[in-house]
Amino acid sequence: MGSPKMAKSAMKQGIWRRRIGAPFAAVLVAAVLAVVVFSGQFAKGPNASSQFAPVQVDNTLRPTRDKPVSADQDLERTVSSKLEGEDTEQIRLDAEDGQSPNKEAAIEEQKPSQAAAIDQDDNTLNPGLKQASGDERSAGGSDSLGKESPPQSQEGDGGTAESGAEPYIKCTAQSDIKICDLSNPRFDICELCGDARTIGQSSTVVYVPQNRASNGEEWIIRAQSRKHLPWIKKVTIKSVNSSEPEPICTSKHHIPAIVFALGGLTANVWHDFSDVLVPLFLTARQFNRDVQLIITNNQPWFIKKYSAIFSRLTRHEIIDFDSDGQIRCYPHVIVGLRSHRDLGIDPSSSPQNYTMVDFRLFVREAYGLPAAEVDIPYKADKDDPDKKPRIMLIDRGKSRRFVNVAHVVQGLDWFGFEVVKADPKIDSNLDEFVRLVDSCDAIMGVHGAGLTNMVFLRSGGVVVHIVPYGIKFMADGFYGAPARDMGLRHVEYSISPEESTLLEKYGWNHTVINDPETIRKGGWEKVAEFYMSKQDIVLNMTRFGPSLLNAIEFIM
Repeated sequence: MGSPKMAKSAMKQGIWRRRIGAPFAAVLVAAVLAVVVFSGQFAKGPNASSQFAPVQVDNTLRPTRDKPVSADQDLERTVSSKLEGEDTEQIRLDAEDGQSPNKEAAIEEQKPSQAAAIDQDDNTLNPGLKQASGDERSAGGSDSLGKESPPQSQEGDGGTAESGAEPYIKCTAQSDIKICDLSNPRFDICELCGDARTIGQSSTVVYVPQNRASNGEEWIIRAQSRKHLPWIKKVTIKSVNSSEPEPICTSKHHIPAIVFALGGLTANVWHDFSDVLVPLFLTARQFNRDVQLIITNNQPWFIKKYSAIFSRLTRHEIIDFDSDGQIRCYPHVIVGLRSHRDLGIDPSSSPQNYTMVDFRLFVREAYGLPAAEVDIPYKADKDDPDKKPRIMLIDRGKSRRFVNVAHVVQGLDWFGFEVVKADPKIDSNLDEFVRLVDSCDAIMGVHGAGLTNMVFLRSGGVVVHIVPYGIKFMADGFYGAPARDMGLRHVEYSISPEESTLLEKYGWNHTVINDPETIRKGGWEKVAEFYMSKQDIVLNMTRFGPSLLNAIEFIM
């Protein structure tokens, strides 16, 4: 793979090539312009500009769609699907008292404080910050929940139909299609086309079919992508028959609505994206912001934290379903969120053929980051011959942290990187942090929620993924495959037993060290207890060197 000295030499050669090549490029461009000017190709006179038609560039054009991953890759990335109702790698565990996360109180404890932008344990971005995208700031019509005041000519109270408003006609009721689909192992979803009425006080959505002679049916589902979590509030979907009176509408809307749950395992940035934001994108993006979001298990901090994303999904008021006293009538209601896999999208399963590249570009658009065609920072700024590639180092605070972080930073610097350390005491503004990630060519960290911030990297950015001892079987599924699906480069480095603090704790003869497969067979709780909660990293920069060479090669 080469040595660290070769890496440093390659970096210097790249800088000198740019240093020497820049003057020649400037001379060449000047020569071409001179030829064009003297050959009369440029229009002259006050009307010269009329010869050129203006071109409007759409920065939201999607790149070529990625191929879906293989079934084997998909199996690796969904480790938790084998244990229905159990959490994945990102559940915050309390190593001191061994409390289980499967309790409402434990989830409440997971909520990040207002004081830090990145949680020291799970690198969770601060939910207590009001954020607005560039469009929101220019429009000046959004509040702390990410809502945007609609134009007066379109609608009034959060989508309530007004005289002269165009009726919503995209959803047509079909008698041969079941309202609810409970067959997916990840999520349940119900789609009501026609006359649907939401009753927040009873957590009920009523469907009034055109053929009232049909027998009434009822379903009860948890309206999120992890339907086995017992503490998510249930929503009842009911189809009324001819003998039942339909509830009287107190407000009528001409737009569709989506009823879904927050809570669950949120307050961990990986779960925020994997369980809610990606599924919500899959379900809501098709409506081009003309959809009303109705939320049960509401968590105002979550909406405030991701207000830039919410405002890109809806232009209408967000409704707290549990406290809503109205009976709202819609022409189309979806209850639940579609989900394909952990932090992933399967284009073949999406009617709109969405991909994770689409999602990443959508998020970048929401935060006003440079468009898809803008190169990674190291390549985009070709005028600075001394420019170094920037790498963001995510350092965890409690478990799976770098014991020798100062040595790691020194080694990265020696290889030619400019190191940007993610510091929870400094990165207190989400909008600023997102832009900080965007300014980097690579992000590096130990397997954990903080790597989810790769979603803010530019196309071609590099994810350097340090895999703790004993969990290689799950590493690619949670971060490697999602990174590749998003159009990013992924470099995986699995540490040796000598680089794990588990060796000092247990010794070579312990099963934790000499037989990780046996620990794995003991179930997720055993894997979490030993390899996720009790392990820190002493990174060997010499052994790690070839992986850094791979990252440098991707960047150069």
